[in-house]
Amino acid sequence: MICAILLALQTQPLLQQSDARPLLDPMRPVQRIAQDSVTIQYFTQTPCESRVQVRQGNVPMTAWRPENMRRDPWTAPEARVTQGPAGKRTSHVVTITGLQPGKRYFYRVYDPDCKPTREERNWGASPPWRREYAFSTLAPTGQKTIIRLPVKVCLMPNVVNLESAKSGDGFAELPPLQTPEEIERIISEYKTASRFFWVNSGMRFWVDFHFFVDARRLRWGPVPEGAPESWKGIPECRSYAGVDFAGPGGGDFNILDTKDPQRTSGEPVYEESPYSGQIEQAFPRRWNPNAKRWEFYNSGGGTLGIDSFPQGVPGRSQFLGGGDTAWLVCHEFHHQMESYGAFALSNREDDRIVFNHYEPRRRIAKPDGSYEEAAWTTNGRHGEHWDGMAFWDRTLTDAQWLRMYFGYTETVKDADMDGFPDDDARLPLDEKRFGSDPNRSDTDGAMGDLQKVMLSTWVPSCLQQSWLKPEFQSHKVLATKRDNDDDGLEDSSDPYPLYPWQPFVWPAEASVDGDASEWTNVPVAGDAWEGGLQYSFRHSHNEENYFGLVTISGNWSRFAISLDGEGKGVFSRDGVIGFEVRNPAAPEVRPTFGVAGLKWKHGKTADGRFVFEFSLPNRGEGLWYWTRGGREVGVSLDVFNEAGSGYSLYEPYRPVYFRMLEPSGQSPMPRGAPDELKPGPGVTELAPGDPRLKVQGGGWTLEGGVYVHSGDESALYMDVEPCAEFDLWIRFEAKQDAILGAFTPATDRMGAGSDYILFVGGYANTVTRFRIFGQETADSDRMVTPGVHTLQLSRRGGRIWALLDGTPILSAKDPRPDAKVTRLAAIGGYGGAQKVQLIRYRVGSNQGETPNSRRYKKRLEGEGYP
Repeated sequence: MICAILLALQTQPLLQQSDARPLLDPMRPVQRIAQDSVTIQYFTQTPCESRVQVRQGNVPMTAWRPENMRRDPWTAPEARVTQGPAGKRTSHVVTITGLQPGKRYFYRVYDPDCKPTREERNWGASPPWRREYAFSTLAPTGQKTIIRLPVKVCLMPNVVNLESAKSGDGFAELPPLQTPEEIERIISEYKTASRFFWVNSGMRFWVDFHFFVDARRLRWGPVPEGAPESWKGIPECRSYAGVDFAGPGGGDFNILDTKDPQRTSGEPVYEESPYSGQIEQAFPRRWNPNAKRWEFYNSGGGTLGIDSFPQGVPGRSQFLGGGDTAWLVCHEFHHQMESYGAFALSNREDDRIVFNHYEPRRRIAKPDGSYEEAAWTTNGRHGEHWDGMAFWDRTLTDAQWLRMYFGYTETVKDADMDGFPDDDARLPLDEKRFGSDPNRSDTDGAMGDLQKVMLSTWVPSCLQQSWLKPEFQSHKVLATKRDNDDDGLEDSSDPYPLYPWQPFVWPAEASVDGDASEWTNVPVAGDAWEGGLQYSFRHSHNEENYFGLVTISGNWSRFAISLDGEGKGVFSRDGVIGFEVRNPAAPEVRPTFGVAGLKWKHGKTADGRFVFEFSLPNRGEGLWYWTRGGREVGVSLDVFNEAGSGYSLYEPYRPVYFRMLEPSGQSPMPRGAPDELKPGPGVTELAPGDPRLKVQGGGWTLEGGVYVHSGDESALYMDVEPCAEFDLWIRFEAKQDAILGAFTPATDRMGAGSDYILFVGGYANTVTRFRIFGQETADSDRMVTPGVHTLQLSRRGGRIWALLDGTPILSAKDPRPDAKVTRLAAIGGYGGAQKVQLIRYRVGSNQGETPNSRRYKKRLEGEGYP
């Protein structure tokens, strides 16, 4: 058995590893990659010989060439065929040996009965060979194999909408050209995106941006009539699409000729070493007559995939320059990567680069008989934007990255074979810049250097204009520290090694009144001092609500919070809540994800900090439900100052999952308990033998003016008009199990397991609780004692109450406050030997409120959603 377990472990793919040992990926087409060999598996519809055609090279056969330069590389002498085991079969496994380390190889598998599609022929299929794919071998000892993907980037930083410049009878003066420093800041945004891809691919995929800057003054649209003569010579921007804004990226797509970047062309461009990716980013500005200033256009992005690579067209993205350039680069180029994956991998759900518009797997019937369907899930346990890409890119194995069909295979120095290149200034990050020891695989003596650097996602900031963006915000990791957050847990065993705060939701109740003083003993779940802002977050829970507290000092303009209440990721559509708070003087709450049952109040602390206190209900109208501890809640919080710069409490968009701790001891009784039901207006009193009292099942008998129970469970009940609020009171004696219940019309058999149940002294006189629709809640140490007692079950104002001998002993939130009941009952059974001497009840809305209950109900309603 031990040998079998070890074998299973050895065959599982290991993510983010070095070239020190072969890469195993047994469930995908390339199941093993070594320095000098590779193992390929595939399936054919009919039995045939196992053969694989292989050739070394860096340029795919599908790369576009002019007609006179085209050739079939598979006819070249260096192309060879590897035979598999003798015989015919449908399941083929072929190991190709004699390969060189750190080189790219292209291959095609033999399938004489396959009739290729047009697209497969486009990508190299030529019967009896299927289409062309690629893999790269592991590097020689002391090195690492990586994929370098050059991307040509055309920047146009000085684009002006001349028509907007008309101001009264004249024209506004054109803005100054962007300085070299401003252009370098744009380029630095691309470098940030490159580093993000590099780290989150386990340092296998280097997006190598090559910049071509057209720094001329360019125009966005026509030259207006009456414009200065000098404007008439300003050339039109290559990205201008004939309209002011062509969504979603704002402009047009072209093909960049790197030998003549100023030429606008839609025709293929021959490149000896072809680029498979391209980005065009124009920075058009328009005149704002009210603010009397030039402002950059903002935009989303547009991307076209690699589908036409065989026709000489690279993957292309374009967007404008007024937003978050690093984000637009990362998001839009990731769409190109997804397209690369579709043609480099097998393009099935488990073998792809995941689409970065996230949604769960689903199939929902629509009224017209069609279905809304997402067959491949793109949702995981992650947050928005950057975090989704980091999450999914980390799910690719090293073997998958080394199957990239595009770009170029290179080797870089990695002396300690830890998967982290040593000292190479070309790369987005290396050990020298990180501060780790290139001659030691675990600089801190405990965690591998590659795993250490990947503790962070290397996200620069939450989304905001590049011009306003503060310094890099992801929590920095020190290579030499074993405990980066100084919380006493080493990074290798810490569930959140970058944050010193304990990842728990503490059991405590809050009043939701905008007063932060009651939170003093609740530990901080996160705090920060950035950009002139000081802000913190605390949270807690009880069996009725999740509570949160945000405090901020400084000139803030808005903050956004996302809460993943099921721990499935914010795009799961399951229990995800998000809202934004704007305007410190008169706060406004705007939902960003589904919000239900939110209650909130704002206030100030004694030292002037802004306070935002809120609650979300457990069950009922809320989206969440839990019992005791163990439920996880993912939290993400971003705060923006008045200038528009944004800061994240944790790594941007990466939820921290806090786990609810179990409560201990009895919760304090809420205010507003009802009074004991007394005779009076609206109260019905029933003595034993009253014809309005009915029995369901056997067990209850009338003896000496008292109802006595023996035997199996049965109900002594009365019918009432449908009601949401009621009081039910009895005078009784029992050995144990004094039970009252209220039942909805849908319940046929009345018993202690359904609808609204109060039991005192259950489980052999050891437990007193509510059982509400099968869920036990609340707890009291009061049990049944000898003698005569009174017991009351009340429902009002969204709560359930229990009184024993006139004293409140239990209270719980009503999970179904709109449910109507039509029968009230005393339940006998469980060896309780119950005796009922008298019954009272009252039904109706707003009956029996005390001053305390009115105040409590008002407090529950709080300051809700506008």
